[in-house]
Amino acid sequence: MVTPPPPPPGPEIDWLRNEVSRFFPVYETRVTPVSLVLLVHADPATLEEKFDALRQDLWPKFYVPQLRYAQGEYAVEIVRRPGRSAWGFWVNLALLAATVVSTAFAGSFLWLAYVGSATLVPADFVWGGVYFAAPLLAILGLHELAHYLVARHHHVEASLPYFLPVPPPYLIFGTFGAFISLREPIPSRKVLFDIGAAGPLAGFVVAIPITILGMFLSLHAPVLSPTNCGPTILGVNYGDLLIGLPLAWQLFSLFVPNAAAIISLHPLALAGWVGLLVTSINLLPAGQLDGGHVFRALFGDRSRFVSYAAVIFLALVGFLSLYLGWLLFAGLIILLGVRHPPPLNDVSSLGLRRYLVGALVVAVLIGGFVIVPISTPADSFSLEKPVATHVSGTSFGLASVINVTVSNHDSVTHAYSVSANVTQVILQNTSRGSGPLTGPALAAFLANSTWTVVLPNGNVTSFPGVGFWSLPAAQFLSLTGDRSGTLQVTYTNPQAATLEVAFTASQYCNESGGGPAGPQSVVVY
Repeated sequence: MVTPPPPPPGPEIDWLRNEVSRFFPVYETRVTPVSLVLLVHADPATLEEKFDALRQDLWPKFYVPQLRYAQGEYAVEIVRRPGRSAWGFWVNLALLAATVVSTAFAGSFLWLAYVGSATLVPADFVWGGVYFAAPLLAILGLHELAHYLVARHHHVEASLPYFLPVPPPYLIFGTFGAFISLREPIPSRKVLFDIGAAGPLAGFVVAIPITILGMFLSLHAPVLSPTNCGPTILGVNYGDLLIGLPLAWQLFSLFVPNAAAIISLHPLALAGWVGLLVTSINLLPAGQLDGGHVFRALFGDRSRFVSYAAVIFLALVGFLSLYLGWLLFAGLIILLGVRHPPPLNDVSSLGLRRYLVGALVVAVLIGGFVIVPISTPADSFSLEKPVATHVSGTSFGLASVINVTVSNHDSVTHAYSVSANVTQVILQNTSRGSGPLTGPALAAFLANSTWTVVLPNGNVTSFPGVGFWSLPAAQFLSLTGDRSGTLQVTYTNPQAATLEVAFTASQYCNESGGGPAGPQSVVVY
């Protein structure tokens, strides 16, 4: 705890008035229960420079001045600076170390999913650290370091970055970001803007080459079977994640030849994507976010309307998109405060250059934002009613071709297995009764059955002498997004009969927990 020194010798009010008089002529003194208000004469040309000098003079003496302008008068209001405790440097190091571990774990899971491995080995932590944890922490760290350096440049006390580790998969990427603690009030609108804008712009600049290089590496991703489901950690499947692509990503992809052919993202590309998203979220114009700093500096107290609009926007996006993350984030902003407090000097203007940089900040906010950042496939598919066609002119008593169509309603590739089960057999042209076969008679009939299944890729699988079959693991139906595929099933039997066959389709890696499609029955004769 930093303890304030004893009051200066002599009457405190006189001493403070003399201190202010060194920078501004004082013509009236007002005393309130919590502050001292001095009305001063000020030259707008030197106002900002002199007030900042006064702030730096009073801060070590445990006083905080605040500049106001109302009804044609400048007022300097002075309050006592409260004592406060600061965490030791070891806290920064401990949180950084924990975040390195948590993001390395997340990176190892992403690396497993990328290469299609099922077993975690020590080398996976190395690759996860190199390709995901290190670049992601570089983006986050330089973001916060830029805040810190700009704050120190403007003589504002600030802490080193505090990283926020979250064990994956409770947060998929292993961190909730980082922050610095400003240990004194922001001096002016210019300083507020500079500190707020520096971090996101620095992080965005670092994220650009990481993202583009990650895209190039993604072009050479291993070709994995759609039956490879990826690692599942506490119910989260790292191989079954869909990410929304922001405008900035699509812009950067113009620099990567054949970027549209990317199917699986390299962990380095994911680190860049997380950097773009975190930068955009930080720039939301609300509360104590970086965007809250920037918009408060740009628009003054009118920025409160933008803050309210940002919270309402997040809530609406959360409800309409069913992405609960935005609802939680809106609630967090409300909890921490929607309105941004004013800087000590809320009088001086910004100048054209900072307004131009503000336009760039808005572009970064829009370019990195995604309505649904991360999701999983809906695992939606259907099995159409099979169509059977009798084949005449054969030596078999029964020959029929059955077309079985499966439709993938997702936007990503899935693999499907198909099975068939004979549910009823009625012999034809026999003296036996017309009822369905049962027991040994049914078993004898099915023992003479032959099924031949032709997949859309031309692979052929036969199932002789059975009444039930299911495609083996190596013979699956692979369908790209929003496509259908048809299996051609040929059934033959020496005996003439009418069969009822039920077909069922199942999806590999069905993380939604939905059951198979079907059964769909067809009559074969």
